Amino acid sequence: MTRSIALSPTLLATTFLVSLGFFSQPAVAQAPVVGASQPVMASGTGGLEAGALALRERRWLAAIETYKPLVNNADSVVRGQSRYGLALALSQLGEDEEAFKVLDGTLRDATPLGQAVGDLRGRLALQLAERFLAEKGTATANPWLNSYERLTDQPDRSRYERLRAAYDTFQGQQASMVLRVGVILPLSGQLGEVGTSILHGLQLGLREFDGRRGTRLELIVQDSGDGAQTATAAKALREQGVDIVVGPLLANGVGDTAEAFDGSNTPILALSNDKSVMGHGVYALNYLPSEQARLAARAAIRQGNRKLAVLAPSTDYSTEALEAFADEGRREGATVTGTAYFDPNATDIGASIRQLTGASATSSTLPFNALLVPAPASKMPLIKAQLSYYGVNNATVMLLGTGLWQNNDLLRTNSGMRGAVFAAAPKVQRFEQSYKASFGEDATALAVTGYDAARILADIAGEKQRTGKPVGELLTRPEGYYGSGGYFRFGSNGLTERGLDVVSIGTQFEVKKPALNLLPLTLPTDLRPDGAAGWRWQR
Repeated sequence: MTRSIALSPTLLATTFLVSLGFFSQPAVAQAPVVGASQPVMASGTGGLEAGALALRERRWLAAIETYKPLVNNADSVVRGQSRYGLALALSQLGEDEEAFKVLDGTLRDATPLGQAVGDLRGRLALQLAERFLAEKGTATANPWLNSYERLTDQPDRSRYERLRAAYDTFQGQQASMVLRVGVILPLSGQLGEVGTSILHGLQLGLREFDGRRGTRLELIVQDSGDGAQTATAAKALREQGVDIVVGPLLANGVGDTAEAFDGSNTPILALSNDKSVMGHGVYALNYLPSEQARLAARAAIRQGNRKLAVLAPSTDYSTEALEAFADEGRREGATVTGTAYFDPNATDIGASIRQLTGASATSSTLPFNALLVPAPASKMPLIKAQLSYYGVNNATVMLLGTGLWQNNDLLRTNSGMRGAVFAAAPKVQRFEQSYKASFGEDATALAVTGYDAARILADIAGEKQRTGKPVGELLTRPEGYYGSGGYFRFGSNGLTERGLDVVSIGTQFEVKKPALNLLPLTLPTDLRPDGAAGWRWQR
């Protein structure tokens, strides 16, 4: 297989590392700015209903365009509702600073929104403090903390206390507590290149983040080789009393490690993307196929494609992707018209395609307009040729994939993949430059996960010292963690939400929707303006 950007042939050949990315992340387009023009007359209640519907359907750009004409409406109720809705939509695109500015006007209006506006403003201030603390340091974070402190009602107080403590101790104290981090990685054998790159990412992160909170991270590293040494490595780490474990890489090794730490309450940040080994104190640090498939479903639905289908090789990876894709489609109100598996080693998959299309279907009568194919990039030209033979072409069907597609071979004209869309982990240019300067070689795609793990662990060490809470409890905080390679939120079930790019295949890989570094704010539970009660948002 052809070597892809910053990705070794060994890495490409390994199925448990399939959800990796190496695409440049473009600058996010500037969000619309609410002007200071005089109040204008516009359709009020109808526009509010349309905006609320767009928010419920997660059509953020449509919501923005709906609310923009209403933010200077002569009616203060419409004006307040629109600014609140516009701020919510902007926040979902990561435009938190612009959303905060929008709410300045809302606070001056005689609006019935009251507590909801104050809560959103406070949550935005904390979101911005988190972002600036991660990206630019304390000087830029403090004004947002001060903005929060001036609010009468202060939502998410625990998050504020964490951020204020992080600000107050940022690079200012000698380490008074050590967090012992066990690391199990393949540093030798077939996967040695991958494991070493992840370890280098951890080490690079330690240089940047360790010591900021008056704490120190101590790495205790064990080599798992090709996997046979994992159980021995895990037992050695338990004997040394580590507080948390990063690794191992393979699903079987995750089970061995969990068994070695059974009853210890020591969290394990596993690098496998097999969700069956997660839970009971084991958390996914890698990008899961289910998250990629859910994002692919949303990308299709946002473009108006509501008849979905799946054509998948018979693998555990594909089964997880298929189930998540179908669940997300149904949750979003789409119809799953069919699913079909095929032998991953077969060269003729016509029977599986006919199962989806119907025996006499043509391109104009297909029962679906979006198709997920979670197959490796090396298989896609053959699959795409057979899809075209049965009338499934790019003009009528949106072809969707996962991180398995991140290979430059698909950029070739004869691949037939132009216009196809997939979800993938973002490329982090600044990290990759720093990595090469430090180690004299290109990072593999999982190296940034080690780097982000160091950032998370430094944060947890500071919080453990401040609160005395167990590491496992601190790990699953609801707002998640900032990540250079996309945000993290660890669920109590061990599964992890990650920020991902939406990528289109053309003459080059084009990032259509960049990953967010911070998890967006949670929307209100009910986004229906209640006309009978003066157009207050129902909560």
